[in-house]
Amino acid sequence: MEIEKIYEELNEKLADAERVLVGLGAEWKVKDEAREAKVQEAKNKLKGLLDGKDYFVISTMPKAELDRLGFINFKTVAPTDESMTEDQWNGYMNWLSRTLNRKLVILELGEGFMQPQIIRWPFERTVMINQKSCMYRVHKTFYQTADEIKERAVAVKADSVEFVAQWKEN
Repeated sequence: MEIEKIYEELNEKLADAERVLVGLGAEWKVKDEAREAKVQEAKNKLKGLLDGKDYFVISTMPKAELDRLGFINFKTVAPTDESMTEDQWNGYMNWLSRTLNRKLVILELGEGFMQPQIIRWPFERTVMINQKSCMYRVHKTFYQTADEIKERAVAVKADSVEFVAQWKEN
């Protein structure tokens, strides 16, 4: 599917979504000044897209990296960070349980295979269970999706930060 069509479809899905689940992976880590500017641009675009939505962000980045992006703290969780509490995890699990049988858009952005048990595999499982969900997996190398969800999952071979920064809204 061409990138313009993906943006168009994503905009329609987000407009109709009851909930949005975002997974942010290592592609969102800042490595240098140029990358910092691009991550900030993408973060601002993503926050705008999520504005007014019931969303949750989970990340395999350290909590400090996630906090630096400026998402609402009670709507984020960083399970790999030592500072994460059981209450934070339970808050995420409670939010996730309320997505069942709801129009859920899942955005997996930049998550590879370093810790697939945190975002990658649970997101696929969520799409398998929730028939009203769809998923967009964006990664420059590991963009492929499972065959079991191919009708409701879109694989995008792209740097996820660039993809979000260049997102064309309706």
